[in-house]
Formats: sequence, C-alpha cells, structure tokens
Amino acid sequence: MTEWIIPCNLKYYDVKGAFSKFKAIDWKQSAKNICVGDIVYIYVGKPISAIKYKCRVNKTNLSKVEIDDSEFVINGENYENYGNHMELELIREYADTELTRDMLVENGLKSNIQGPRRVDVLIRESINKV
Repeated sequence: MTEWIIPCNLKYYDVKGAFSKFKAIDWKQSAKNICVGDIVYIYVGKPISAIKYKCRVNKTNLSKVEIDDSEFVINGENYENYGNHMELELIREYADTELTRDMLVENGLKSNIQGPRRVDVLIRESINKV
C-alpha cells in the first residue's frame, strides 16, 4: 500500500459538497501507479491550504466517471474527456488547522502540491500524530 497526496483547487471542484453528499467520488487519476487499497490525502488549495481528506482507493483506471457528482464541478473543462479516473472513498475529514501547508513544510514538504506525490516518512509521521 502506498500513500499519496493529490491537490484540489476549489475554483474547479467543490470537494466538501461532494463528500457531504457521497461517501465515495470519482477523481482524475494522473498517476497510473496508484493502486486499489492505496491511501490518498486530498490537499485543498487556497484559501484553506491544508490536507482535508483521507481516502481509500477502491477502483483505478476507470475509463469514465461512474459517480455523477457534476453538481459539484465548478469548472471541469480540463477534465471532461480525461478518461482515467479512480474511485476515492472518504475515510476521514481533517479540520482546516490540523494539516496545514506550514506544518507540511516544517516536516519536509519542499514544493507546492500541484500533482500527485507519494507521502514521505516525515510527512506520514506528522499525519499520523493528528
């Protein structure tokens, strides 16, 4: 099992609204090596700038979206014909102040979260303390 951090831009998708309605959502799968059973943390960008959600990957390499969450898509033009999705099941929601960007930087984050990345040991330890 691998742990990942992926970004969410609130200008494009209302992730909070989606998880308030659905226990699982389909998400663009940029990293082909994400596997069923992996853990994915969703980092929500400004104004929150923190990891907000811990999810389990239930399905990968979906050729089309199976869960209709279109009411939460604010601007999906970059993803309408993306063609590779995964299903993420919500495990936990964190408070805005628990896993902030500043805390991640203090524990080894070296750059902005702009795409999927594996969680390194120091960040994993910080997440597990919460």
